[in-house]
Amino acid sequence: MSVSELDARLQEKASDNLRSEKTGLDSIDAAILRELCADARIPRAELSRRVALSAPSVADRVRRLEDMGIITGYGARIDPARLGYGLTILIRARPLPGEMKNMIEAIKETPQIVACDRVSGEDCFVARAHVRDVAEMEAVIDRIVPFGATNSSIVQSSPVEERLVEL
Repeated sequence: MSVSELDARLQEKASDNLRSEKTGLDSIDAAILRELCADARIPRAELSRRVALSAPSVADRVRRLEDMGIITGYGARIDPARLGYGLTILIRARPLPGEMKNMIEAIKETPQIVACDRVSGEDCFVARAHVRDVAEMEAVIDRIVPFGATNSSIVQSSPVEERLVEL
């Protein structure tokens, strides 16, 4: 058995007792997730150093987190304002009777809409869009309005950026 295999087995055995019953994650898994959320491009060697585990063990853990569906992908964070999209808007939408599918399709086909959640309450959807100006905001809303009511807000700032949930 190689040193890295022994290291992996010892780390797994030691951490099994520390795994959360709810998530199946231990403190090393949590540290790996925090590091990957801070920088998804971190080299495996550096990630291994930061979590105090061998590179093969870290690679195995990352692969397991991917297989479990906890890590669903990797990506870059882009600043829409630097691309000329100076306004971020939230659009709350409520479809007319029989127009749910059409509204969903209109939302999906609008490229400025970067996220949309189906929610409970008076509205059915809350969409987030990036637009260049108020005229483009109006055009985005006009694509949805034929299928129901909308209410929109301009995001002034984001005091809490998207972040990892508590582990």
